[in-house]
Amino acid sequence: MNAEIIAVGTELLLGQIVDTNSAHIAQQLATIGLNLHFKATVGDNQERLKDTLRIALSRSDFIITTGGIGPTLDDLTREAVAEVLGRPLIFQQHLHDQISDFFRRIGRPMSPNNKKQAYVPEGAIPIENPVGTAPGFIAEQDGQAIIAVPGVPHEMRYFMEHSVLPYLRKKLGIREVIVSRVLKLFGIGESVVDERIKDLIGKGSNPTIGLLAHTQIGEIHIRLTAKAADKAKAEALNTPLETEIRERLKDFIFGVDEETYEGVLSSLVRRSGLTLAVAETGFGSSVIQNLKMMEGCADFFPLGVTVVSPRMAQKILAVPESFLTNRGFSSGEAAQVLAEGVRHLADADLGVGLTGQAAKEKEQDHHVYIALAHAQGTDLIEQRWPFAMRFIENRMTKMALAQVRKYILNL
Repeated sequence: MNAEIIAVGTELLLGQIVDTNSAHIAQQLATIGLNLHFKATVGDNQERLKDTLRIALSRSDFIITTGGIGPTLDDLTREAVAEVLGRPLIFQQHLHDQISDFFRRIGRPMSPNNKKQAYVPEGAIPIENPVGTAPGFIAEQDGQAIIAVPGVPHEMRYFMEHSVLPYLRKKLGIREVIVSRVLKLFGIGESVVDERIKDLIGKGSNPTIGLLAHTQIGEIHIRLTAKAADKAKAEALNTPLETEIRERLKDFIFGVDEETYEGVLSSLVRRSGLTLAVAETGFGSSVIQNLKMMEGCADFFPLGVTVVSPRMAQKILAVPESFLTNRGFSSGEAAQVLAEGVRHLADADLGVGLTGQAAKEKEQDHHVYIALAHAQGTDLIEQRWPFAMRFIENRMTKMALAQVRKYILNL
C-alpha cells in the first residue's frame, strides 16, 4: 500500500510559508514503513482541490491532507472531500462542544463561523483536536481513506502522533516497530561523510543508513533506521552502528534527533560557566540574534554589539583609528581587534569578532573573518564562499558558534 500527501493553501504556492508539514508527515510515514509515492500542493480553490483529490484516489491508498479545515471561507478541504466522495457534510455536536470548550479555556468568545469546523463527511471518523480549534476526520471508501489534519504545524504533529499513525498501524496490521535515530553534523560536506561511511551504507539492510544535506542550515543528517518486534530491540540494532559512525565522525557530530545546534551550544555554554560577548560588523551575520534566542542566554551572554562604521568601533570598542585606516574594516586583524575589544568591554570570558566583505561580482567570493578571543589569546579563521552560494548568513552564524563550541570542548 502507498500514501500521498496533499498540502492545501495558496500561501504555500506563493512561497509565503515553507511547507514543513509535508516533510514531517513523510518522516512519520517512513517510521511505519508506508511508502510515500506522491506529494502535491494545491491552493485554496475548491475545483482544483477536488481535481487533486480525484487524482490521488486514482493511485494511492491513503491520502493525507494538511490544511484547509479552518473556519474561514477559503478553508475548503472538508467540502472538497465530501463532494469527491459523494457524501453530505454532517454536523457533529461533540466536535462543536470540543471547539466551544477550547475557546472557553483560553478565555475567548467563539465566533459563529467556527461552527463550520464541526461538520465532517457522512460516515467519516471524526478526530477531536485538544490542541486547537480544527477537528480532523478520516473518510474511508472502497478500501481507501482520506485523512484530513490541520495545517497549523503543532496541531498537525499532535494528530500524526495520537490519531493518524495509530490508525494506519492498525489498518496495515503492523506489529513490528520501526525506530530511527538521526545524527546531526556540522563542518563537513556530504561527499566526505559518504566517503567515510560508504562501506556501512553499502552493507546496511537492518538497520539502514540514509544521508541528507540541509543546505540552508549547513548541516548533514545521518538517519539510522531499524525494524524489530519492539522499540527496545530496534534501538539495540541501531546502537552499535551509531557507535561506529561516531568513532569515524566524532569531531563533526553535535546532536541527535530533535536537538538543534543552538540548543546544544546553549546547554554546553551554561554547563561551562563561561560568558560570551559578540561584536559584528555591518557585514556580520545573525550571531547576536541567535544567542539572544537561546534558552538561558542571560546567564552567559552579557553583550552583543553591531558596529556598522569604523568610527563606532573606535568609540565603543577602543579600536585605534590608525589600525582601521591602515588595515581596513574587513580583515582578519579587524576581526581579532573586535573580539578582544568586546571581550574587554563586557568583562567576558570569550569574545567573538566577525567581519568580512560580500561578493559583488560573479568572479568574487564572499569573504569572512571570525575571531575568538579568550584568556590564552585570540584564534582566527578565514572562510570563503562562492558568489552564487546561498544561505551565507546561516553558515557564517553557525561557523562562528562552532568556534565557541570547539573551544569549550577542548577545555
